[in-house]
Parts: sequence; structure tokens; C-alpha cells
Amino acid sequence: MTAFDLPDTRLVSPQDAEHFRRTVVPGLSDEQVRWATIHLAERAAAADNWYMDDGRLLPALATRRPAWSAAEVARLFDLGLQATPYSVVTVLRVAAGAAETLDPAERRGLAGRIRAARQRVDEPTYSEAGERVRLHSRLTALAESADGSPNVWLGRIHVEDGWSRAAVDLLGRAAAGTDPQAVRDLLDHARALASGPRPTRAWLGGAAALLDGRPGLLALVHDLLELAHTCPPALTRAYGSHYPVRVGPDSADLVRGLLWSAQVGAAPWLVPLALALAPTLVEPKALNACYAVLGRRADADAIAALVRLQRGTRHRGKLKQIAAALDEAATTAGVSRGELTELTIPDCGLDGRRERRMSSGGLTAVLAVDGRARVRVTWEQAGTSTTKPPPGADAALTAEVRGATTELKKALAGEKERLEDLLAEDLEWPFPIWRRRYLEQPVTAPLAERLLWTVQDGGHRRTILPATHDGPIEAGDAATVRLWHPVDADPAQVRAWREHILAVELPQPFKQAFREIYVLTPAEEETAGYSNRFAAHVLRYHQAYALMKQRRWGGNYLGGWDGGFSGEATREFPAAALTAVFHHEQAGDGNRGDTVEYCTTDRVRFERGRARTREEVPLADVPRRVFSEAMRDVDLFVGVTSIATDPTWADRGPEDDRFDYWQRFAFGVLTANGQVRRQVIEHLLPKLKIRDRARLDGNYLVVDGRRHTYRIHIGSGNILMSPNDRYLCIVPSSRPKPAGVRFLPFEGDEMLSVVLSKALLLADDHKITDPSILRQLG
Repeated sequence: MTAFDLPDTRLVSPQDAEHFRRTVVPGLSDEQVRWATIHLAERAAAADNWYMDDGRLLPALATRRPAWSAAEVARLFDLGLQATPYSVVTVLRVAAGAAETLDPAERRGLAGRIRAARQRVDEPTYSEAGERVRLHSRLTALAESADGSPNVWLGRIHVEDGWSRAAVDLLGRAAAGTDPQAVRDLLDHARALASGPRPTRAWLGGAAALLDGRPGLLALVHDLLELAHTCPPALTRAYGSHYPVRVGPDSADLVRGLLWSAQVGAAPWLVPLALALAPTLVEPKALNACYAVLGRRADADAIAALVRLQRGTRHRGKLKQIAAALDEAATTAGVSRGELTELTIPDCGLDGRRERRMSSGGLTAVLAVDGRARVRVTWEQAGTSTTKPPPGADAALTAEVRGATTELKKALAGEKERLEDLLAEDLEWPFPIWRRRYLEQPVTAPLAERLLWTVQDGGHRRTILPATHDGPIEAGDAATVRLWHPVDADPAQVRAWREHILAVELPQPFKQAFREIYVLTPAEEETAGYSNRFAAHVLRYHQAYALMKQRRWGGNYLGGWDGGFSGEATREFPAAALTAVFHHEQAGDGNRGDTVEYCTTDRVRFERGRARTREEVPLADVPRRVFSEAMRDVDLFVGVTSIATDPTWADRGPEDDRFDYWQRFAFGVLTANGQVRRQVIEHLLPKLKIRDRARLDGNYLVVDGRRHTYRIHIGSGNILMSPNDRYLCIVPSSRPKPAGVRFLPFEGDEMLSVVLSKALLLADDHKITDPSILRQLG
């Protein structure tokens, strides 16, 4: 072959390569193109002489398609197989292009080299995954033409994980009953969806054409997708190690395309299958597609599935994708996201009496929800009723009841969380719609009846508690209803409703009447853009991070890595288009390596917009409800996870740098949370058996025992005992339940239970047997 002078490949820039392609390559003879291509491939095989810039000339030469001989193509494959991870994909891509110019008879002699090249491409290289996948497909197609293989999956499924292995087996069995070419076309089309979780119109149209009139093809899509959560994981090499993976990165593209194919085909099984898939998928491409196809489906079942998935995760990325899917569904339906959710709340099979009856033979199970949203199951047979299934009960019936009970409890928990979220929004409903969605919906009603609502009927406004309302609630069709929030009420009304709830002993599903209120302080008016109200506290970081996730605050995790010193926890308030930001950082000493034990708190601010376009919002412009709810969460983080609530911290003594902080907060002024707790204790105290031995004194609940007098701080639960206010350390159980306390007006305040439990224990201090406590009592 004729040689010629190539540019100095070490100095080839992208612009030089483009000039070479446009001006030099067209003037070369086929013989010169073949020589230059093999010459550069030889340099690639000799690692010492290969430069990254060489890779710019090989693709330029590949724009020409000279007449290659089988021997020359074999030489290119051999050189590619010898190349380094830097150059192997580039050289083998050129070899594949050369092999495509040969006729099938000539390729047969290359079958072994083509299969070896495909295996080499599967190994780790420095090329992008998408580039390797495309080359793998080309090599597989060449292998098929070389050996006449009938396997429809070759070149379309990269066998690397549990799903791809199971899918290959399934396609091998299904090929006989399905048009192989149709399956190939479907797999190729599914893999072509690489632009994002939502496909283009052209892709959707192509999928519809492929599936039209082919129900067997849609059934095959179902079977392939079902494998994605039923197949066993397989060990897959990634990042230098092996991990058990069900759906890996290369398979995620294909699974995503199959999900959208099912959406295009209006598959009736798509919603339950996506609901089952989402908890098992790890790869973001496939997982986000699960959410996206449900959002595009936008029927009642799909929206209910999205809400269920939303309530089941605290992962920030997943919540963002689910929110996007709900927004798409809401836009399609022409309603807000909140209203869309209301319209799709399941009734779980309950009738107007909030009961569901399931029977088998002469045995009937009655699943019911009582007025306090507690789930009850009774079994009826031959005129008798029991709370447990009788011996010999039908196994299918008992399994159905168990599943229905679990489903109902999940629905009630999700509704409770949704209703509490409404406190941050200033929504209103026309009275007839509110009555239908909140007082007549069998899952929502047991919760909504125990909440306060404000009814605006013409010029008359009144607040109602449906569970204690005399007679049916009536209002004009033009009346509107809002969920009541104490931040919008005057103090006298708040006090009156608290007294009423305590008097009738009606527990609310969450703190509403007793909810803490946070309004702007003069200091916050001065800083304008941020609040330092909860700054300079020391928190137990792991507990604080878990609580942030529970309250749906997302943020980076602190640790000994770049960017791990400081953190920003954020919570979105979609109705107000605002994001609350809570700054915190490592506390310094006490942390070990990458493990952060403690963090210190900093400012709270609010932003509008997304990602890099966010702008700070003055506190005065933040709606009162949003501000109060965000600050309440931050107060909760501090009140629950501060080191001041750790009863063992006193053992460290004054030599600990944080001992002064612990003393100030452990016995300091009450926060808004502590003030509400004090009001509840004030009401409960006359009804407790220790009423003659306990009293309130400022920030303390004082208890007279036989050994000592004890002062329990209502904010932190820490104890001082006579004489001389000696510290008493009592570590409570994880979920203390104060014996003898029959009624609490709300759930979720564990410190209230801690204070009452300690008071009941110390009032009978002569009965204490715990040796660690006895040693301190003396």
C-alpha cells in the first residue's frame, strides 16, 4: 500500500482533525485510506506510541468506505484486540465499519474475531458507556450475519446482571411464538430511548406503530418487565468490584424503553407493575421512568400509585421525580396537584359505614375504621363475633383480610400526613366539595372529623370541629372551607379550642389546636433575609439527619470529604413556590474521621426558584403559615436532638467544651414547643394520681417523693433533686408510655411522655428498684 505523510498526531486539535476530514481525506486513494487506517491501528496496539489525538484521525478516515479485503479486516480486529483501554473502542469501531463492507460469505471467517471483539468491548475501558453499547450492538449484528444466529436478543441485550440473563432465557423460549423480526425491532426501538425519562413524539409514534395489532408483542413486554423485580440479582462487575445487581446501568436503558412501550400500548397491567417495580429498582433511568409513565397515564389508579410511592420514600431525588410526574398528571387533568391527589384517595373497599365485609362460606370478616381512625377486624360466624379468626378459617380469606388491613393502615397513615401538610397551605374548598371529599370519604373522614375547619358563609365566619358538632354541618353552596391554623387565629380563640379539646378528651390526629406558633421577631425583622433564632445549638447529628428526612427535609450528608463540612437541609413548599433552607455544619471535636457525631446549627432562610436560579426571599414576604411550619420543624430538630436532652451529658463535667451550652439549654427558657407542653401538663395534672404530690413551677414540673423533691424541666426532661439541686440522670426508654395517663390530646410529642413518665416514677421513689437510680438517690 502507498504511504503518505500523516499529520503529527500528537499535535492534532479538533479543528485540525476537521480540516483533515474535509480537505485531505476526500483526495486520498482507497489504498492510501487503508494504509493510514492500519498504520494508526498499529500505533494503537503499541501503547507507547499511542496518543489520544490519534483518535481524531481514525474517525476522519472512517468516513471513507474503501474496498477492504478479509485479510485487512482481520488485521484490524487483531490490532484492536491488542489495543489499550484508551484506544480499544476507537480501533474496534473502525474494524467493525470495515467488516460491514464485506459480504456475508467473507465475514464467516471473521466470526471468532468478531465475538472476541464483542467480549473485549464488555470489559472496562475509558470510553463512554453509550459508545460501548452501540459498538456492542454493531459487533453482535456482524456476528449474527457471520454465523447465521437466530437469537433475537444478540446485540440488543448486554448480559451483565440478573435481569439481562433472565431476559435472554425468556426471549429464547418466546422466539418460537413471536415474529423474531418484530421482537428485534421492538428491542432496538426501546434501546433508542436515550434522551431522558420522557420520550419524544417521534419515539412514541414509532412505538405505537410497532405494537399496533400485535397483542403478543405487548404481552412479551409485560413478561420482560416483570422479570425486572422478580428475577434473582446476579453478581456484576462495577468500579473494580462485584455487586449483586438486578437491573444494571446497561439494562436500564432497555427497561426504560419497555416501560414507555407499555404506556404507549395502554397496557392495563402497567400501574400495578410499575408500583411493584419502583421499590426494587436502583438505576435512576429505569426508576424515573416508572414515575414518569404513571404521570403520563394520569388515571385514578396511576395517581394513587404515585401518591403511595411519594409517602413511602424520603429520598430527595425520588421525591423530585414523583412531584414532576404528579405535576404532569395535574396539567393533563387541568387541576392543581393537591386537588388531583384529593380526587384519587382510595376508599379501600369501605362502605358508607366505613366497613368492608369479606366472606367465605359461613364466615365473614368485617374490616372497619372507628371514629379515631383505628382499624378493627371482627369475625362473624353463626351469630357470634370474635376479634380473631376461628380455628380452621379459610386460608384465602385470612390472607385477603391481612392484605386489606395493611392496605387500609397505609392509606390512613398517608392521609394523616397529607392533611398535616395542608397546614402549610392556604387552600379553600367550596362547601359541597369539602363535605364530599373530607366528611364523606371513608378513609379521610375519621381524620378530618377531629380537625378544626373555618367555614366562611357569606359575611359569617365560624370554626367547627365536626366530631363534636351538634347535628349535621350545614352551609350554603357558596360557602367556603379552610383548614384552621392557630397562626391565623387570635390567642383567645386558640386557648378556647385547646380547653374544649381537653374537656371532651378528643385526641387530634396531629397537633393542630396545640400547634406551636412562630411569627417574626424584631431581630428577624432586622436581619430581613434570614433568621438566627435556632442558631448555635449542638445536635446529635445522626438523629438530627434522620429526623430531617422524616420531616421531608433533604440535604447533603456531613462527613470527612470535600463539601462534607457544612450542610443545607431544604424543604419545599410547592403551593407557595418557596424553599426553606436550614444551614448546619460539623461541630468539630467529637467527630471521628468520616463519621460526624455532632453538628452546630446556623441560620434559616427562604428562597424562590430552582437550583442555580434561586433568589433569597425576605422573611416579611414569606406567608405566615409557611414561615411558622418551617420554623416549627427546625425547633423540632433542636428540641429533640440537642445534646441538652441527653441525660448522660452531665457526666462529662465542666471540662467538656459544650458543658456550658448543655447547662443553659437543659434548664433554660421554654421554646414554643415546651410552652405548649406545659399547657397540656397543667390540664392533665388534676386528673393524675400524683396530683397531690406534683405542681408546676415556672419551667419545671415539681414532684414530691418520699426521698427527695424533684424538679423536671419541661423542655428537656432533665431532673434536679433536693437538696442543692443535684442532677439526677434517668435514661428513658425509646418510646416511653406514661402509665396512668389515659388521654393525650395529640400524638408525636415524645418529650411530653418522658416528662410525665419521670414524674410518675419519682412520685413513688420508694418503689424504685433500678440500681443506677438508687445509687444517685443515696
